Amino acid sequence: MTRKSAVLLIIVVLTVAVGAVLLLSPKPDDTAVVPAAATRAQAEGVKPKEISIRNVTKDPVKYKIGPAASVDKAPERTLASGVIDRIPAADTLVISYMRHNTEVNYSLFPGKAYSFRYDSYGQVDIWVGAHGREDAEDLAPYVPTPEIVVSRMLEMAEVGKDSVVYDIGCGDGRIVIAAAQKYGARGVGIDIDPQRIRECKANAKAAGVEALVTFRQADATKVDVSEATVLALYLLPESNEMLRPKFERELKPGVLIVSHNYIVPGWEEKEIKPAGTVTDSDGKEHSIYLYKR
Repeated sequence: MTRKSAVLLIIVVLTVAVGAVLLLSPKPDDTAVVPAAATRAQAEGVKPKEISIRNVTKDPVKYKIGPAASVDKAPERTLASGVIDRIPAADTLVISYMRHNTEVNYSLFPGKAYSFRYDSYGQVDIWVGAHGREDAEDLAPYVPTPEIVVSRMLEMAEVGKDSVVYDIGCGDGRIVIAAAQKYGARGVGIDIDPQRIRECKANAKAAGVEALVTFRQADATKVDVSEATVLALYLLPESNEMLRPKFERELKPGVLIVSHNYIVPGWEEKEIKPAGTVTDSDGKEHSIYLYKR
């Protein structure tokens, strides 16, 4: 056998051996990612194959939930005020309930949290965006504030480079990021949803203001806001009312509180300007309330 033939033989033997090892080795287990996904979902309050519905209203709510083809035959459920219902769900389910004296149906998706809340007419409706956690207050669903409203809120609150802007329920971080970008202000955003906090940090990095803003995944009812010189809110009136004693304890005199769309009940005498009105690009009007601690 020539030297060249011997080398070729060795290469063939090695190739066959490596192939055998790869063939006989266990394949990557696709389910290996499931525990991590499940852990993340549980941290966010909802299991991957579960739908949670929280009743944030002050009244019990009656509804039916089931597959689309048979929801009308599903047993009626009653959800008491402040309680969370958890429904095992591998696939999309349909919820049926009364809104404005009319029966309505909506699709709900596994791994998502929902909440019954009052709409602007005081009627019960269902919203996406509850966090589904038993251990923390659910202050509002996630609804982004239009940029034009953000700008007007910061103007009304007279934000400047020496301001420290806190945003409770900060969503994607746009208020404190805008304050840092436009005015050089420092900012702290607080949100209980880890997905929102991830978005905040990515948006701050893209805007180049990471050194000026901080985002905390936390229950806003337990976060100290005493450092704030400006407090931004886009919560529901009942949430503002619940948080009002905390604000009165922790905020220093002179701090400005600017609230998108909803008043702070009990602070009528602290309102220092008539409510401002801003029209967004869709023609929708937004109210802005300004208070002084």
